[in-house]
Amino acid sequence: MAWCSPAAAPEGLAHVGVLKELEAARIPIDFVAGTSMGSIIGGLYAAGMTPAELERRILAMNWDSMFADRPPREELSLRRKSDDLRLSIPLELGMRDGQLRAPRAAVGSTGLENMLKGLTEGMPNSVAFDQLPIPFRAVATDLVTGEAVVFDRGELSAVMRASMSVPAAFAPVEIGGRMLVDGGLVDNLPIDVVRKMGADIVIAVNIGSPLLARDELGSIFGIGVQMLNILTEQNVRMSIATLKATDVLIVPDLSKVTSTDFKLGPVAMNRGAEATRGVLPLLSNYALSPSDYLNQWVAQRSVVSPSRIDEIRVEGGTYSSADTIRAQLSVLTTQPFNRRDVERDLAWLVGRGDFERLDYRIITERDRNVLLVNVQEKSWGPNYFRFGLNLGTDFRGVGEFNFVANHTRRWLNALGAEWRNELQIGRSQRISTELYQPLLPTETLFASFGAEQRRRVAEISIPLPDGSVSRPIAQFMGIDTRVSLDLGAAFGRYGEFRVGPLYERVSISPRIADLALGGVRANESGMQASVVIDQRDSATFARSGYRVEASVHRALTAFGANDNFARYQWSSEYAKTFGANTIDVALKFGGLYSKAPSVYPYFELGGFLQLSGLRPGELRSDQFALARLMSFRKIGDMPAFGRGIYVGGSLEAGRTDSPNNNISPERTVYAASLVLGLDTSIGPFYLGYGHATGSRRSAYLFLGRP
Repeated sequence: MAWCSPAAAPEGLAHVGVLKELEAARIPIDFVAGTSMGSIIGGLYAAGMTPAELERRILAMNWDSMFADRPPREELSLRRKSDDLRLSIPLELGMRDGQLRAPRAAVGSTGLENMLKGLTEGMPNSVAFDQLPIPFRAVATDLVTGEAVVFDRGELSAVMRASMSVPAAFAPVEIGGRMLVDGGLVDNLPIDVVRKMGADIVIAVNIGSPLLARDELGSIFGIGVQMLNILTEQNVRMSIATLKATDVLIVPDLSKVTSTDFKLGPVAMNRGAEATRGVLPLLSNYALSPSDYLNQWVAQRSVVSPSRIDEIRVEGGTYSSADTIRAQLSVLTTQPFNRRDVERDLAWLVGRGDFERLDYRIITERDRNVLLVNVQEKSWGPNYFRFGLNLGTDFRGVGEFNFVANHTRRWLNALGAEWRNELQIGRSQRISTELYQPLLPTETLFASFGAEQRRRVAEISIPLPDGSVSRPIAQFMGIDTRVSLDLGAAFGRYGEFRVGPLYERVSISPRIADLALGGVRANESGMQASVVIDQRDSATFARSGYRVEASVHRALTAFGANDNFARYQWSSEYAKTFGANTIDVALKFGGLYSKAPSVYPYFELGGFLQLSGLRPGELRSDQFALARLMSFRKIGDMPAFGRGIYVGGSLEAGRTDSPNNNISPERTVYAASLVLGLDTSIGPFYLGYGHATGSRRSAYLFLGRP
């Protein structure tokens, strides 16, 4: 008797319920064939995993991270985390061989592959599927020829991964020189496959997705899903037409299980179990006695134990360095194999942003166990382009527009050097370049050479006699030119420390001002040290984690500065979630210590979440402090268009002072805000209202980080 299953996910989890009922009824399965999610459930079952264990493992999985487009943000390198703060648009383009290219998939596959590795832990790297406790076949599609590819041997996790590579969602998998995608395109219900294996009676489970209704085709997403449904539904009908009177067709009712919500997995399992109970009378003649079922069938299931590693080998890279990749793996030779350590290391490497896939397997050569890491670099690298956009208004005539374009060339040499260039236009203009050179294969030490010029129009305001509001008295153009050379230490996925000389020249020229206010030029060169630690789970609506950034700049006349002075700055944020509610606390402060009056007030406060209700940058000073308590609640999801919808508010308090001049006298401002936020696929969107001391009120609309 044979069992075959088709694609679809999370609808495919209905297969677990089917298998639970068949096992409870002691119906023996002699052959298994599957496609897509059916190949995963069927392959694990054929390899010896019981339906109860399948259910336990599946319900414990974090499906959000499984199908994320990259590892969790906490696992990324600090350089990629820093990109998130400026480059709000997640789309990444690349250039290779002089051609502009885009990613081949919308979703990263590392989480899925690690899941499959874990579920098949202990299986040989290459096995004939007829040698499994139950003979097994998996179906994939050759993307080049359009032919069905039926696997009867290989690495089980890799074969299952290939079988469910939904086009455009997951990158194709290359096995044996073939570029493979989801088998459902050509054989979604592989009845013909189990017949060729020798099955006389087929139990077919059809969970194929029905065609969408006309009113569901109003978007590109809906049309794309419909195209796949048409392809799969056609071959499913052809397969069902081959069933004989002695075969059994199980069709679970999955009308309430959407194709994007894995939280409905338990519902799908229950629907599979219900549909199976309805056909058990047709299978009762094939049931074994309890003793026969236990002795003849269940007892044959076994799993091979993991083994130690004698060698680590890296293959598949063209511009990346095998030595550098190997140096960043914590697994040790001659030690027992620990799958979780390897997966953690590979997640860190994927977090560099250079690889489309990082896969591993254990092979045996002359009684030596080799950990083989297969590298698949991004086909659109090693030149990458990302973008950021900030659009905003306070509905009182003050608008914000900034567009950022970033180019990064990675792997300039074997140690992983990268060259980053960035251009920003809008209210704040900036052009920068940086050459980042790791000094060790482990990348724990690095050197950095950078140059940057910033231009920004800023206002200087004074309070009215009652102290309630500020009146602009001048508008200046500030130009800050910096050249730096840093020596740094990286703390893995946590952060980094830098120290080094800095050349800095500041030019301030009035655009709208009193005639007595002239331009100023100053040299502020000296030494600078900074530390950044970032473990926030998101650059926008963080629900957990912390970020700390601190810097000290010491201007020295020995380096050409006009005066000796010190400037420091601190910024910290901490988020924690309780159910659907999140508390986010922020503390920021900075100061300038100099005996002479400052040439320009360096720090600014004002604007959305920076003393909401005030104009952006309304308060400028030589010393400042800001404390903010923000609370928000997730009220909805945005399938295919984002990560969530939030409502919340903030309480804020800020203080400014410039003791060495009269531009910004000491003052304290209290503020509060209400916020509606959308974490969209093109960046965060905010609609807010702020109220500050002195009856200052303002509404805000932002696309991008405020």
